[in-house]
Amino acid sequence: MEQSWRELFKLLLQLGGSMERLEGIARAKTAAVMRDDINGLNDCMKQEQVVSLSLRSMDMKRTKLLEGLGLGNLKLRELPERCPQELRGEAQQVYETVRNKYMLYRSAADVARTTLEANLHMIEKIIDDDNARLETQGGLTDIRA
Repeated sequence: MEQSWRELFKLLLQLGGSMERLEGIARAKTAAVMRDDINGLNDCMKQEQVVSLSLRSMDMKRTKLLEGLGLGNLKLRELPERCPQELRGEAQQVYETVRNKYMLYRSAADVARTTLEANLHMIEKIIDDDNARLETQGGLTDIRA
């Protein structure tokens, strides 16, 4: 049974590694948006898709391991209290590591989202201003008549 716990810990640490990769991608995405680099942004989105596929695989493995341990849908924060006493210190470290990496990822992802949203609003405003200017200058003609 200890082997199953160790496999779960290993998988969760791999999940933490994926969170680190996603954090780096989110930071690159923010940089691409700030440079108006559409190709760079597209590359970041492709990288996110690759990591997303690996996360799905990890989730299936996690579910299988938890079922094997009789734990069903164990929440990460419950890990230290639900594992055998002799593994609780290690479980606490795994929990804290994964949680911290997730929090760093969420922070970077929020910055990337906010930056992208701000740029999209600026683009919409420019388009609206250009359309209004064309309308007042007679640049738009209604050809339905």
